Order: sequence, then structure tokens, then C-alpha cells
Amino acid sequence: MNHLQCQKICRFTSRGVRSAALRPRDSCETFFFKAWNLAGAVSTPRNNKLLLNTQGLWAPARVLGPVLQTRCGVFSQMVNERSNLPGWPEEREEELKPTPPSAEHSTLGRVDYCSSNEDGVLALPLRKELTQEQLKNVFGFPDHLSKFYRLGQTVGSGSFGTVHRAVEHATKQVYAVKSIPKKPKKGKPTPRYLLKIQTEVEAMMQLGASLNAVFLKDVFEDANHVHLVMELCTGGALGDRFEFNEIVGIEITEQDIARQIRSILRFLSQCHSKGIIYRDVKPDNFLFLSTAEDSPLKATDFGLAIRHWPQEGNLKSRSGTPAYMAPEVIMQNYDEKCDLWSTGMVMYQLLFGKFPFWTDIRNHSLQEVWKSILVDKLDLNSTKVKRRMSAPALDLLKKLLERNPSKRIGAHDALNHPWIKELDTYPEMALGGTLVQRLQRFATYGRMKQMVLLTVTQELIARGRSKMLTELHDVFVGIDSKGVGYITHKDLLAMLQREGYLVTDDEVIQLVTRMDLNTNGAIDYEEMITALIDWDSMHSEESFGCAIDAAFLKLDTGAKGHIDVQDLLPLLPPYLEDAPDDVREHEARRMMREIDPTHHGHIIKPDFVAILMDSYGEDLLDQYDDRVPHCSACSGSAQHARARSTR
Repeated sequence: MNHLQCQKICRFTSRGVRSAALRPRDSCETFFFKAWNLAGAVSTPRNNKLLLNTQGLWAPARVLGPVLQTRCGVFSQMVNERSNLPGWPEEREEELKPTPPSAEHSTLGRVDYCSSNEDGVLALPLRKELTQEQLKNVFGFPDHLSKFYRLGQTVGSGSFGTVHRAVEHATKQVYAVKSIPKKPKKGKPTPRYLLKIQTEVEAMMQLGASLNAVFLKDVFEDANHVHLVMELCTGGALGDRFEFNEIVGIEITEQDIARQIRSILRFLSQCHSKGIIYRDVKPDNFLFLSTAEDSPLKATDFGLAIRHWPQEGNLKSRSGTPAYMAPEVIMQNYDEKCDLWSTGMVMYQLLFGKFPFWTDIRNHSLQEVWKSILVDKLDLNSTKVKRRMSAPALDLLKKLLERNPSKRIGAHDALNHPWIKELDTYPEMALGGTLVQRLQRFATYGRMKQMVLLTVTQELIARGRSKMLTELHDVFVGIDSKGVGYITHKDLLAMLQREGYLVTDDEVIQLVTRMDLNTNGAIDYEEMITALIDWDSMHSEESFGCAIDAAFLKLDTGAKGHIDVQDLLPLLPPYLEDAPDDVREHEARRMMREIDPTHHGHIIKPDFVAILMDSYGEDLLDQYDDRVPHCSACSGSAQHARARSTR
């Protein structure tokens, strides 16, 4: 390794290792010393080779060892997994439009509850300053985090709050806990600020059930903070891994990049189909679950997400990280297509190792950055560009970096682009290899929709077993090998791994928790069939429409012609049966918000049918990670392998 590579690693470390102890102005020697002690070295049991772990990115000791021995003098054999860390402080425009209190289900498996003053506080004027007393139990989450988790070291902090490691007392499992202050560091506590926190929590509750996003296991709140207990990702951020691989000369292929872009597009497709605009697509917000080369990529940080349906008109306020903002966001007139421009910026970075408009963005003012995004020429037709990537990759990049949002490709269409579709395989597995996708999609539904679909399933079963139900019945029997009539997470894990699906024990527990509607710790027959039905393909079935009609009549207990909060009380989880009335009603209101697009407190039949039919946004199976193994020979883009270090 020469001196230039040594300097590259120093520059990488100054950006990649997120710690208050590291500063870009540190000398090369200081950086190596701090990075070595913060990131640590580990001798792996498998091959007994010394490795450097920088933000979860591994390099052989033969590459970095001599440099570190020379620069630092000593090795420190310690493991310091680094995950879920915030990026360097970024400039974000303040969101001017309050987030409406819309929610998906909030039952995370924790059998605790407490009263809240949500309606009173969040219904106050948006800019009214709140007292300390008003900040207590705003959202109705339990207030005893320490009863279940022991907080450890701080691994990140910023304007959003603080991230700690945490160990669950019962299982000794390690998680990340993000503590968000109810009082902003700058400004006063207001309903407007609390609504932003609510949106972040509820968006993560919903989308975190997918395997394309960091899972939100628990939520707590005390007088001063909301605490999010999240899945711990130890593989580092997307940009850091690619940049580190480039530095040490590890070859990066187009197929590698396509796989990660597909993960981002799947996540965005899920967001948009559920009426969520993410608004902060960038490499730092996508984390690898582990340090494994084939680790899945997961989205995190929903702090700028907003619920917004197309029929509500365009958004007007700027929000995001400036370098990744779409032109229409800068011009304050945008919709969900803004996320696709940001994806194009990420794709360009991964392909070229730099931004399209700037060699070093730190040398430009905010106004200069925005001017470049709006008017600077983006030349994607040069011979140099065409030599660097395949024609399909270039075609998708052009469609993502289209300045006119009406002409820009959408998330689901991008998933079906030839460059992405090249990655697809069609395994000879039960349900065509879509089993994990079906479970994920059902897990992301709110409790209200899940309960209604369960009612519809019961109606379908009562009408007689169709060919589709027979196939799903056979899948259930194959998992329930003991014939007991229910499935545990171990049963499901064994079947998935036997079939070749790449899922972890924790991820299966995550899915089972969100499918267990009666909270008895297992998946009953009707619950499993409900989760496995491809509801999108059911829309054209006459029996489906009849079953929906029957479900509405069953829920509309007073034959009022609409469903209100009182009608939802019988659908609450069993653990709330003995809860105080205000707690039960609070949870029923959460469920109502999920299916009440008009926020009138009740839902009429046309809206009820529209939500079940996904009329507000397509929610297709290919939007979810299939977790089916893929071979490198499956993609034509593999022919375009390139070693970026030769640039």
C-alpha cells in the first residue's frame, strides 16, 4: 500500500467513522490512532486473520496491517460494532406543513399500556408552547424502558437525539435505542414538533415490519423522550462500505450496485404504496444488517418521512439533505417522485464514486448546490460515461435523474426496469419463491386491515376451499409438521431455511409477531392463510367482493352505514381486554386513523373497499425482498465488472 492509499484511508476515516472523538482536521497519525481504537481489530475464530473493522467494513490485515503498524505502533484487539449512527450534521430545511396524525398499528408485542393525553395535546394550535406537564404520556407508550432494557454505550448523537446500545434483560439480545427529545434542541416544544415525532414512529412501525427496513421492536416514552428500540445493524452504511472497498482495491461490479439500488427501490415502493414520502434517500440512511458480503440492506431514520396521498396535492416545503434534493423540492412543489431523483443521485455516486455536479461538495454553499441541481448540465451521453456502465444501467440512471418529475420513472416501474429485472430468479419453490414476500406484505398492514382481511379469509373458507386455498392449505401443513394446528417461529424458520430462504431467526420472530393477531405466541391456521393470500390477485374474484361486503356488515354493528371507533373495540388485541376504557379507546382511534383517509372519525363503505383493494396505491409482492439466493451468473451486468480503484 503506497502513501496515496494511506492518505485515502485517512480521508475515508475522517468521513466514515462517526464519532465526536474524530475530526477532519486531525493529522494522519491522530486519525489512525483514534480510528484504530474506536473501530477496533478482531482476530476471527474461523481463519485467525487479523482484520480492521471500520464502521463494520472489513479489510484483510495484510492490506492495512503494515500501514497501521507503522502509523500507530500498536494493535488493540477489541471489537466495537458500529451501527445505526447518524451522519455528520447536515443542513435540512424546516418542514412547514404539520404531519397529520395518521397511523398504522402500534402493537409491538409489549403487553404494557398507559393512558395518554394525545388528543388534547396534539389537537392544540400547532405552534403553541407546551408545558412540562403536557409533555407526559403524549403518545400513550409505556414509560419504563429500564424495566426491559439496560442502556450501554452511546454510539451516536446529533440534533435528532442520542443512540445507545441496549441489552434486553430477558434475552440478552443487543439492540439500538434511539432517544428523541420531546423538546427540540433549538426552539420550544410544540404540537407541531410532536406530530413529527409521531409520524417518524408510526412510519417506522409500519415499514419496519418489512425486511427492507430496520425493525422497530419497542417504543417507550417518559417525560422528556421517546425511546425507539430498534434492530441493530452492524454492517455499516451503504456509502461507507462501497468507499472502503474502493480504497482497498476490492472489485465492485454493476451487479453489486444493482442489488443495492433494488433494495432502495423496494423500500420506496413500499413507502409510496402506503402513502409515505421518505424524503431523505442517501447512502447514510441505508445500513447493512451484518458484515457479510451478501448482507441485506435496510432503511433507517424516518425523521423526515411524511404521510401524503397523491389526491392531497403537491407538498410545498423543502425537506431533506441538500445534495440529494430533487429540483422540485428546491422549487417547493413536489410529490413522491422526489425520492426517485435522490435514488438517482445515490446510483450515480455508487457507479462513479462522486456526485454528478461537484468534486467536493464541502467547497460549495447551499445556494451553489441548489443552483447546480436546478440548471447545471448533466451529461450522461458522453463516451466516457457510456464506457463506464452497461446500456441498461445508463438508461435507468437517465430516467431517475430526469429533472421533470412528470417524466421521471416511478419506484415500481424502476423495479421492473431491465437492469433491475436481470437480478430476478424464478426458483422452483412453494408459491414460486414468494412466501417471504407475502409474509412481509401482510406484516406491514395495520392491525385494522389485518383484522378485516382475517374476517374476509374466514368468509372465503366458509364458502368452500378453492384451488388457491388448497395450495395455501398445503403450505401450512408442510410447516405444521407436527399437525398441531398452529405454527411457532421455530417451525416457520425451519421450513424457510430448508427451502433455501435467507432469513435470520430474529427476522422470523419479527414476522411472526406481526402476524400473531390474537397474541397467543403462535400463528393459527386462519392467521397464516390470511398472511399467505396474494390479495392483489384476489381483486378480480367475485367471492372477494362478496366477502368484503360481509366483513363490512359484520363490523358495522349498529347498521349505521359506517364504521366508527366503538365498532373497533372488539378488534383490539386480547391483552387490552382489562385495560382502562380510555386506553382501549385510544388504541381504537389509532386503528381508525389507519383506514380513515378523511380523518372524520368514521369510514363509509366506499372508502373501506378502496383501502382493502389498495386503490390508494399498488402494494405488489415484488416490492418486498424475496430472500431467495441469487447467483452471480444470473445477471448480464456481471460482465461489466470494474475495479473502481483504477479510476
